[in-house]
Amino acid sequence: MSGHMSIQFMICQTRIPEVGDKFSSRHGQKGVCGAIVPQEDFPFSERGICPDLIMNPHGFPSRMTVGKMIELLGGKAGVSCGRFHYGSAFGEESGHADTVGSISGTLIEHGFSYDGKDFLYAGINGTPLEAYIFMGPIYYQKLKHMVVDKMHARGKGPQVLMTRQPTEGKKKWRFTYG
Repeated sequence: MSGHMSIQFMICQTRIPEVGDKFSSRHGQKGVCGAIVPQEDFPFSERGICPDLIMNPHGFPSRMTVGKMIELLGGKAGVSCGRFHYGSAFGEESGHADTVGSISGTLIEHGFSYDGKDFLYAGINGTPLEAYIFMGPIYYQKLKHMVVDKMHARGKGPQVLMTRQPTEGKKKWRFTYG
């Protein structure tokens, strides 16, 4: 030590999600926010439950994240009866894991459909949607790939001759135009 004091600090910042921010579930099901809709325009169930997030269902078959569907069912049953459910697609060695059948039984006892699907109404005009929606609580986290940190678009500055697009990277223009 040369007698100098070193101080390390971390700055935290609360950020509201915006279009282009990346999210992920525990099962590696990643997605990018495509639209932000006011709460009153979101679909809602007969009980008044409104989703916070709507995900495209075409991602399930290709990525085969069955555990996410079990987590969603277990979360919905757990919230309705006040207990934890083991939400893995692989079971548990001790044999105490909740099966989809037992989770479905809990859902039926509390007035839900056995498969976790709900009948929803359109938030804009109140008409019933034509399909049942697979809905329930699930854990999502916001990844550090955020639009605020990546944006460096500009109207003038150096361009690639072939594409007439701005040169790649912030460093190429920050000191002359930033």
